Amino acid sequence: MLTRHYIHNLPHRSAGIRFLAPRLGRRVSCARSLVEPRPSIDPLANKPRAVKAAPGSVYTVYTPEEVDALLNEHKDRLVVIMCKASHCKPCKTFMSTYQRMAELLPDSLLLDVTGDSSAETKKLMVQWGVKSTPTFRMYRGGECVAVVTGAKEAKVLPALTDCLRDGERGKQLQPEDLEDAGSDDEM
Repeated sequence: MLTRHYIHNLPHRSAGIRFLAPRLGRRVSCARSLVEPRPSIDPLANKPRAVKAAPGSVYTVYTPEEVDALLNEHKDRLVVIMCKASHCKPCKTFMSTYQRMAELLPDSLLLDVTGDSSAETKKLMVQWGVKSTPTFRMYRGGECVAVVTGAKEAKVLPALTDCLRDGERGKQLQPEDLEDAGSDDEM
């Protein structure tokens, strides 16, 4: 049986190598696999990307060129861009509400851009002055008409409905309309 005195006098001790005996309470860490990303809490993260940006769904944009092309293509309608970050929990939890907004606003185009997905999108966020996420930028005719920061329906919805023109569907949208029909507690 080795005694503590004997372990400290071993030749490896003099070579500068420390003997680390397992102790109670010591955390053993292992490197997280970089091949397998952590599962996302974003309910839309695993959905496939739509073929084309169309009203009624949220379309993910990956480059500033795509943003410019969609703004030019949809000048006649309200375009809402949600600027988010991949690590932002409020952004992820708000995505289901944002998807519901897209369904209830068929005359508008709702997009989302992840600011930390590439150097190009990071530069775009800096150019737009996005300091916190989520930030919602609303465009009409290619020009920014409103900017709202935060994941609260009480802030986003009034700004969005103010940007809608008379006759566009969703002008009378209320926060209770955004609640999912399947989440009622009726018994």
